[in-house]
Amino acid sequence: MKRLLPLFLLLFLITAAQAQFNLGPTPVMTQFGPEDGDVHGEATLTYNGNSPITLRWNIINIVSPKEWTSYVCLGIACYPPGQTTGLTTIQPGETIAIQGHFFTQYVCGEGSFDLTFTDESTNQIVAMGTFDFECQASSTNNPTSANAISIFPNPAVAWFSLSENVQASRVEVYNIIGKQIAQYSYQTSGRYDISNLAGGMYLIRVIDNKGKVVTTKRLTKNTP
Repeated sequence: MKRLLPLFLLLFLITAAQAQFNLGPTPVMTQFGPEDGDVHGEATLTYNGNSPITLRWNIINIVSPKEWTSYVCLGIACYPPGQTTGLTTIQPGETIAIQGHFFTQYVCGEGSFDLTFTDESTNQIVAMGTFDFECQASSTNNPTSANAISIFPNPAVAWFSLSENVQASRVEVYNIIGKQIAQYSYQTSGRYDISNLAGGMYLIRVIDNKGKVVTTKRLTKNTP
């Protein structure tokens, strides 16, 4: 009986550590259309411990078409597409927002990956979730195809507009490593000011009223 005590103790420690974290929902299922170039699912991680903790996150068990690239956003930090591990520190009582992404390059298919969080000091997994993605045919009830939406002028210098009026709530601007750097309320036939951005390549994401990505387009910003 004494030989079993170390095993019982290990199981208790693992259970106690995992009880300090609440990851949900898990799994996350996201359905999208072939017009979506960047898709994501949303979850949260809550930490109920008594002192700050450093966690290592890992994207593992990636299954997807070869054209797809995975990445994650934790809180306000979005990591570069293709990065599968990193560190984050979470405070007692803190809840961080999680987004699991795929850049699909407008290639339809199915994909998934697991996201794990490991206590950096003990190398013990404390939370784990799965992000599943499934491409479906676009609804014919939408009078405006997302592929028909374009950005003009492109390249742009001081501002850009969208070529079609869509049912959207906001427009987001990301740099090439996937970090959001600007956000605007959607305006019919509106102009979006980018005069303060450095020259280079950006991703423009249009978000509808339900938080779904309508389309993602590339924009080149030239300097005056």
